[in-house]
Amino acid sequence: MSRSSPLQWSRRSALVNYAVAVLSVVAALVAALLLEPDMHSSPFVSLSLCAIMFSAWFGGLGPGLFATALSVAGFTYYFVPPIGFAVAPTDLPRVVLLAVTALFVVWLNVARRGTESALRRSEAYLADAQRLSHTGSFGWRIASGNIVWSKETYRIFGVDETVKPTSDLILQCVHPDDRELVLHEINRAALGKPSYDYEHRLLMPNGAIKHLTVRTHRVKYESGEEELVGALMDVTATRETQEALDTARAELARVTRVTALGQMSASIAHEVNQPLAAIATSASAGLRWLTREVPEIGEARACVNHIAEEANRASEIMRSIRDLARRADPEVVALDINAVIDETVALVKQEALNHRVTVQVQLAPELPLVRGDRIQLQQVIINLAINGIQAMVAGIDRARVLTIRTERRESDQVLVAVQDVGIGTEPEGLDRLFAAFYTTKPDGMGMGLSICRSIIEAHGGRVWASRNIGPGMTFQFTVSAYR
Repeated sequence: MSRSSPLQWSRRSALVNYAVAVLSVVAALVAALLLEPDMHSSPFVSLSLCAIMFSAWFGGLGPGLFATALSVAGFTYYFVPPIGFAVAPTDLPRVVLLAVTALFVVWLNVARRGTESALRRSEAYLADAQRLSHTGSFGWRIASGNIVWSKETYRIFGVDETVKPTSDLILQCVHPDDRELVLHEINRAALGKPSYDYEHRLLMPNGAIKHLTVRTHRVKYESGEEELVGALMDVTATRETQEALDTARAELARVTRVTALGQMSASIAHEVNQPLAAIATSASAGLRWLTREVPEIGEARACVNHIAEEANRASEIMRSIRDLARRADPEVVALDINAVIDETVALVKQEALNHRVTVQVQLAPELPLVRGDRIQLQQVIINLAINGIQAMVAGIDRARVLTIRTERRESDQVLVAVQDVGIGTEPEGLDRLFAAFYTTKPDGMGMGLSICRSIIEAHGGRVWASRNIGPGMTFQFTVSAYR
């Protein structure tokens, strides 16, 4: 089957437009000739203006002008005496008036047609933009309660366009856990809140969940009527991507923690062996006290108590190691940052001793509790401490001291600083230290400090590094006080 080309279709459309103009004028002329005997005046002028108006509306400028020419010719030939195309000077104003009026009608219709076409194009552009950006629009007349949705809003809610939107319909589509929030925002808007911006979820009929961001502002018209005009964006893909990114970041952080534990294997073994050796010693002593001719029950009891204490100590060490290695969602609670540092120092102490590094702890008293995840903050401190220890390993002939201190910053911030006296970093490299995959170590991955930054920023704080006045570097980070 052959198909018409766009050019052929354009030609056919133009022919139809001009044919409509001819038929409209002919119909007006025939009607005028038929009606004139019964009417004591010629109705052709009124009918021809109607024909011209219709031709201009239907076909545009060309058919409108063509209909004007035909109407003037028909008026001159049939209704201006003497009959024919000769026009007496006294009748010339009538012909000119018809022509001018007809041209004015054509101009009005073409202008209106252009405005309607521009409006349709604008609406089409808006609809396409909303569809591409997954952004719908809506209006809510406060007094009448009338709600209007755009096509994209209907699509986002999964509602047929023939259904009239209402507050009840909106709440039915909202996820049950978010309905109270949405109802609260609707009530606030009805009571006069000028604008609102919030997020909620939709529960679709197939069980899928959509995440929406809603933003509105209040408009007051000259009539005094108020309307809430707003937009809602489907951010489901963004939220899913962010969740996947958070999961990947958490897994990378866990891998980094396990890597750090591998680096501290000697320290961990030493920390575990200490309570085990104490348990063995206390058990032997207790047996000796019990096997005497006169058993020393009090001494044996003291040995058993010591065994229990060391067993608990070993259990706490293993718990800390297991927590660092396991994969778990962040648990943000109120924490004593000094206690977190003490636990961490116990894990890196032997690593420091193996490299002849002295760890000094300067913890400020009476610090407020901080808001954070214990495991993640331990990971940050371990990474910074190991970096400091490794920076003092090669080429250092001075005392190797790693200092960890805390202090209060302002009313709602606690600062933790890890200072070494190592080789330091060139000034131009400071800005790149926390970038992913940037490392100054031959066998480094360049992820430790990047993960530290992600963790601290997720806690609402910031982390930075600076060169000491003397040798070495100081890494500092802040965490928010718990409220």
